[in-house]
Amino acid sequence: MTVRTAALWVCFGLFLSSSAVWAKGCPQADGVSRVDGQLECLVIQTTKPANIQKVRNLLVYLHGDSSRGGLFDRHFKHFKPFANQDTVFVGMIRPGYADAKKNASSGDTMGGGDNYTAHNIDAVANALQALKTKYSARRLVVVGYSGGAATAGVILGRHPELIDNAVLIACPCDLDIRRQGWANNIVRRSISPHEVADKVFKTVQVTAITGDADINTTPAQVTGYIANLKARGASARYLGVPKATHDAGILGTKLLQDVVASYLLKK
Repeated sequence: MTVRTAALWVCFGLFLSSSAVWAKGCPQADGVSRVDGQLECLVIQTTKPANIQKVRNLLVYLHGDSSRGGLFDRHFKHFKPFANQDTVFVGMIRPGYADAKKNASSGDTMGGGDNYTAHNIDAVANALQALKTKYSARRLVVVGYSGGAATAGVILGRHPELIDNAVLIACPCDLDIRRQGWANNIVRRSISPHEVADKVFKTVQVTAITGDADINTTPAQVTGYIANLKARGASARYLGVPKATHDAGILGTKLLQDVVASYLLKK
């Protein structure tokens, strides 16, 4: 066998391998436990009444980049009660992550913290669109926490027609600020929400909430982003929470519940 022939066989093998992965797709996608993001197959947890007929709201929660004990679905409990006769709640596991029962979404976390790549963003956006279509939802409300908030923020600019209302909790929405102090040799993979802020539709409504005592995603990482949206005419606001940190003082509070409820009640 010549070197050229061997090389062709290697390429053919790689083609078959990639084709097999592509063909595998997301056969378990039912819009209840898994959803096809086209680029990745994502695990979801769905809460909806058994007799629901007409969906007005689709509420989706996107978790953060890291979690003690790997419980990336630990915050879903705060949003399940919103499911009612016109609202479906979906907790989505982002690419490469897994829930408490080890059900894993396909893809790569890239170590967490810098995985808001075009590939991962588009996979989540495709999944959101698939769910919105499945349930014929009139409104898509996305709540994101930390890295999930950054993901939502990029989707707002990269897929501006998709999300109607967004709640960004502890959002690293300006990665230029977050990256200050990083070594120059560290690869910067992520798209930053502030880089695509000029593409966000003026019809979208955004609320950013960050703890005043958050030293992980400091308020400065989102206040400029919100100011930019407001300057362009979008309905955007920033809520600072006294004494709240990155991990405590926002999730499960009445403040957050009221913000989410205000979007779900809109006609």
